[in-house]
Amino acid sequence: MVRPGPLPILVAFAACAPKGPASEPNANVPPPQPASRAAQVVNATILVNGCEGFGRTNGKLAEKAMYQLVESCSTVPGGSAQFSATLEPNGRIEIGAAAGQPDVVPICILRHALVHRVPLSQPCRLDVKIEEQRVAVGDGG
Repeated sequence: MVRPGPLPILVAFAACAPKGPASEPNANVPPPQPASRAAQVVNATILVNGCEGFGRTNGKLAEKAMYQLVESCSTVPGGSAQFSATLEPNGRIEIGAAAGQPDVVPICILRHALVHRVPLSQPCRLDVKIEEQRVAVGDGG
């Protein structure tokens, strides 16, 4: 059997020097302000223009497929990107340029397997826009 020994006692000593202009050479200098922090947020807007008549269950599956498509995007080169995603009846997702947009898709989209589980009888085209924003974050204190 192990017997507990005496508890250690910690003692802290405070410096006892007078405060004021005599002891502080830079008394007129304001204290440094904490650096502002920012979080990086990527928002996705998905327009289901060509997928009318999906029904509630298939609509939820399509929504899930699109969010899985963009979930790995933590940055967007250039700040925003717009493209189309077509859900094919065979389970594939085809990516293409949106009307009037350059033929460029962020690499984070292409890391996705580009497959879905929505049972379709015909292709369904969705317009996707992702935007990166910086949002100020409070210091929490």
